[in-house]
Amino acid sequence: MEMYNKKEILNLFLSTVILGFIFSARGWGYSTFNFGIGLSNLLRMSILSFIILLIYQTSHKLIAKKYHAHSTFRIWSLQRWWFTKNAKFKKPFAAGIILPLFFSLISNGFLKFAAIGSSEITSIERKRIGKKYKHISEHELAKIHLVGPFTILLLSLILIQFPGFDEIVKIAYTLSIFSMLPISGLDGAKIFFGSLPLYLFGVGFISLSIILIHLLAPIWILVISIITAIILSLIFLESNF
Repeated sequence: MEMYNKKEILNLFLSTVILGFIFSARGWGYSTFNFGIGLSNLLRMSILSFIILLIYQTSHKLIAKKYHAHSTFRIWSLQRWWFTKNAKFKKPFAAGIILPLFFSLISNGFLKFAAIGSSEITSIERKRIGKKYKHISEHELAKIHLVGPFTILLLSLILIQFPGFDEIVKIAYTLSIFSMLPISGLDGAKIFFGSLPLYLFGVGFISLSIILIHLLAPIWILVISIITAIILSLIFLESNF
């Protein structure tokens, strides 16, 4: 099976352009609007966003393969606007395109709502022969979905040590935290419902790392964030047993 199919490549391309726009929205001129400067910034941010998205999704695919599953990147869409039975959209709402653009435009580029897409995991049943479960478990799904946000967060912690990588670092950690939102259709929701302790560990580690990323050396960020994340998970487990 090919790693990326045509539809997935199109989804990655559209997501790249959306991310490029929201991260360059305030870069269309220094004091007045300048199309040349804006286009240059859009292209640069789109290229950096593509690199991050590619690393994000490739990490999903590699860990999914370990569990005899396949990961496909989809633009985030919503099937319903509320929890009731009849609260459905007539057609899927392209939230991963509309919401980032909406928040960017109404905030004049300040709010970078980077919830763009997520991975759809499907089991390769013929390869799961001999496994305890024929279909991939909820806990396994949670681990697969957590790998993407973790990978690009760790990448940002590495790149922050070198000058000239500020833009790609910002894209990486912003995408990482927005991917953890427990909203239907995003990776965060799939982690949340697959394994709440794992979700608490992941969101605790990522959130604290982002807060400390400009304050401490990466090694101390890792130590503090891991300890905090473990404590959050243990508190949850303690309260449920």
